[in-house]
Amino acid sequence: MLTIFSVLTRCLGFIYKIYLTKIMTTTELGIYNLSISIYMVLITLVGASIPLTISKITASNIKNKNTDDTKYSVTSSLILTTVFSVFLALLILISKPLITLIIGDSIGYLIIVSLIPSIIFTAIYSQIRGYLWGLENYFAVSIVEFVEQILRIGFCIIFAMTGVFSSPIIAVCVALSIACGLSTFYGLILYIKNNGKFKYKKGYFKGIIKSTLPLTGVRLFGSLLQPLIAIIIPFMLCNLGMSKDLALSELGIVMGMTMPLLSIPSTLIGAMCMILIPRLNSVSNNFELKRQINNYLKFTLTCIFMFIPIFLILSTPLCTYVYSNIDAGFYMTKCSWIIIPLGLSQLTTSILNALNQENRTFVYYIFSCIIMIALTFILPKFIGIQTMLVATGTSSIILFALNLQQLRKMFGVKTNIFKSIIYHALVCIPVIILTNFCYNIFSNTLGAFMTLIFTGIVSVLGYFGLLFVFGILDVNILKDYIIAHFKNKQKVK
Repeated sequence: MLTIFSVLTRCLGFIYKIYLTKIMTTTELGIYNLSISIYMVLITLVGASIPLTISKITASNIKNKNTDDTKYSVTSSLILTTVFSVFLALLILISKPLITLIIGDSIGYLIIVSLIPSIIFTAIYSQIRGYLWGLENYFAVSIVEFVEQILRIGFCIIFAMTGVFSSPIIAVCVALSIACGLSTFYGLILYIKNNGKFKYKKGYFKGIIKSTLPLTGVRLFGSLLQPLIAIIIPFMLCNLGMSKDLALSELGIVMGMTMPLLSIPSTLIGAMCMILIPRLNSVSNNFELKRQINNYLKFTLTCIFMFIPIFLILSTPLCTYVYSNIDAGFYMTKCSWIIIPLGLSQLTTSILNALNQENRTFVYYIFSCIIMIALTFILPKFIGIQTMLVATGTSSIILFALNLQQLRKMFGVKTNIFKSIIYHALVCIPVIILTNFCYNIFSNTLGAFMTLIFTGIVSVLGYFGLLFVFGILDVNILKDYIIAHFKNKQKVK
């Protein structure tokens, strides 16, 4: 259910991004993405790591039958993040010169100001999300985020069609703030329906801060990194002779068109990461822990390589059809390999966080980001705007390697991950040939949309068919999950 809603939410988000490319110029898209990068820094500060902390507390207290402790923790974290978000809002209002200087356009300040309500609402909702997550009520979490996406798109279209705001960028941001407010209110209703209450008790602030600091550090550094990279790369391109408008346009293409498509596999992996944190906390023996981790890795590789033939063959026609931009497809084809380290680093970081290794993942992430920053100064001369994609992929390789070493060292987790990568890559070769053949056939007989759909379906079916034929996909993983699911239902009854 979580995966279905995650995919639906991501599909809506993808359609929404297509809509944004239609109502904005590529330069406006670049300004918007740069502003959103700064916004994400603020969102990180007000509670990006809170859901994980609250979910772990909730899951642990359910196991120990200590529900009052959960209520005290949720209430304390709610007070903490709400007060801090209001402080940030006041700070934004008096920081117009700085924000304008960073973004390089006066409209950037208006964008951030219009997003202030969403920052406060996010601070409130993050506690609710963590609580529902800890209860393993993934349906409630998913439905809130799905509703928010629908509201966001709906309000944006209304604002754009009625011309309420002079700039489409402001319309997009105001729509987000309203959607966040309504979805947070809905989240509060779900919190109360799931036996959530607000109770305050002294002494809980310190524990929450101590638990969230490493994760906040990781996510804050990541949030700061994105706008930093988005500033460095256009600056380097301008030094190489490119105009400012063209540099921002290239940035808009990569961040607003190519990256959203390349992040599609992260939807499935992210859904699994949400599930594994409370589950790994409840594992009682080391053997079961290793088994689950290996199953998560196998599932992740399957999700990633399923997209490789599609991205390699269909990137250019897909971006041409969706965005009317051939450059986005070119960048996507050239850099589609980055989804492999991105997915594996995402999974292994979540596993280590679930196993209380937040301090370690923070150090590893900082090191990988330093490498990424260094590459953004070196590579633009050779590969231009593709630096953003290549630097991201390279830093993810380093992060995954460090995470994997830590899992082996601390928990004795042995994987045949590199052998599995080779097997999946070999399977992809005939699938790539099949995908290319089908695209050439369908493109001569069908329209662009149906060609993409049918070719994609054939590619996925061909990939899974070969996995089963060669015994690479372990059906026991799915069977074990279904059996465990029904056992849990029987226990509840």
